[in-house]
Amino acid sequence: MGKHQRYFVLLVLSIGAVALYFLPYLRWSFYDSLVAAVNLSNAQFAATMSIYGVTAMIFYAPGGYLADKLSPRKMLAFAYTATGALGLWYATYPGFIAQMIIFALWGGIGTAFFWSAMLRVTNNLGSQEEQGRMFGLLEGGRGIVNVIVAFVALYFFSKLGESVSSVTAIIIGTCVLCFLSSILIWFTVPDKLDSTGGDKIHLRDVGKVLKIPAVWIIAVIVLSCYSVYIGSTYLTPYMTEVLGVSATVAAAIAIMRTYVLQFLAAPTGGFLADKIGSISFVIACCFVLIAVALAAFTFLPATSGMIVVSVIMMVLFSIGIFAMRGIYFAPIDECKVPKSMVGTAIGVISVIGFFPDVYMNAIVGNLMDAYPGVTGYKYVFFVMLAFSVLGLIAAIVLNHKIKKEKIIDAKTADAVTE
Repeated sequence: MGKHQRYFVLLVLSIGAVALYFLPYLRWSFYDSLVAAVNLSNAQFAATMSIYGVTAMIFYAPGGYLADKLSPRKMLAFAYTATGALGLWYATYPGFIAQMIIFALWGGIGTAFFWSAMLRVTNNLGSQEEQGRMFGLLEGGRGIVNVIVAFVALYFFSKLGESVSSVTAIIIGTCVLCFLSSILIWFTVPDKLDSTGGDKIHLRDVGKVLKIPAVWIIAVIVLSCYSVYIGSTYLTPYMTEVLGVSATVAAAIAIMRTYVLQFLAAPTGGFLADKIGSISFVIACCFVLIAVALAAFTFLPATSGMIVVSVIMMVLFSIGIFAMRGIYFAPIDECKVPKSMVGTAIGVISVIGFFPDVYMNAIVGNLMDAYPGVTGYKYVFFVMLAFSVLGLIAAIVLNHKIKKEKIIDAKTADAVTE
């Protein structure tokens, strides 16, 4: 496959990923209008997202297995089409039970048919030496597409009077984008990327994946990074409530942190990993940046005089987070996971790595309630710092393991040559 064709596939995957997740997470941008449109209480509205999270978590591992067993192209096309069809149903604003069914199906489809298939296609787009840039460009592409879609939706929301009809138009427009993604993915993912890379695996091979130490180490890396990422949502209120930054300035910093740095840092991290020749080393460096920033937030005085330092630390923190999020699945190739088991490995890693969705918000919420004000934020940052240190240790162990295996492989090759 040509270079430009591979990059176009990454663009299509980015567009589809944003469309598929934009529907269930629409509440993040249009909460009040969406609540009015769906005609649910706040508790019922929250319940729809809870069922989404439960079904998503359940189907991470089966989705990885399916990505090895079935055609990733067909899985992706089905995920986009089914998500769009459910979105059209959602746009009619059916009752509470129907909305629970929609969100449950969205969660299951997103992980059973989309997540691992998307990462498996990305893995197949490049050689072992190109994994960093492929995954980095995917994450960066998702960032820039997300910005475009969000601002286009906001524009039409404003133009249409910020009403229920404007929310309906946004939902339908996103459904159209899902259908378009389905068509594009069908015609852009070639047959050779559609291949599972050999014989179909059996369920017993899941046990083989679980016996690969590197899979567990990568899972710890993803879990650590994701725990810190969830905690990062409290950086903005920390700036306003503790440091006294205005809401406008804090919002501008948040936009830069969330969107601009995601677009810039993720591809950069990927290209650096490929240039250096070690994805695990770059991941370790990312954890160092994150740990330094969190140590500053934890131990430096929380005063208005620390605003400039805090902004610098926040930039370092975000560079580390997004550079790593772009490549933390890429070491699968470095660890020589068989191509026929890549999807299963991604599924297993995802179950463990995204488990912070279950506990991290609860930890932070309890700390903030038990220790109001500055003290609560300091404890939150300390927990995040602990996870960053755990991730750093895992990355160092993974890097050492990969180097050791390369030395063994080189000696074996020399022996065969002699």
